[in-house]
Amino acid sequence: MFDMGFMELMVIGVLALLVLGPERLPKAARTMGLIIGRVRRSVSNFQEDLERQARTEELKAKLRDPAATFLDEDILNPASMRKPKETQDNTEANDEATPSEVTTPIAKKTSEDKSQ
Repeated sequence: MFDMGFMELMVIGVLALLVLGPERLPKAARTMGLIIGRVRRSVSNFQEDLERQARTEELKAKLRDPAATFLDEDILNPASMRKPKETQDNTEANDEATPSEVTTPIAKKTSEDKSQ
């Protein structure tokens, strides 16, 4: 959190021991622990409230545009449904290939395996 190492914590502990004394140090450490816990919970609650508010705003925006609520992105943007050009070329090449062209690499591979 504050990027403090072990040595910094040791210096703070020794100073606290010298200033507060051995009788009051445990009570002060407990009090600091409680305060730090409360601050962490408060920050966590604040973050949750902000996230909840952001989700609420997002839902309100979707309700303002009913088409975006019920339709998928693919329907709203038909260009995204198209296949990339590379995959279209590969499928067209496979559709035009004859059975002998398709099996030839397999036959070559099996003959290579037998020779080894």
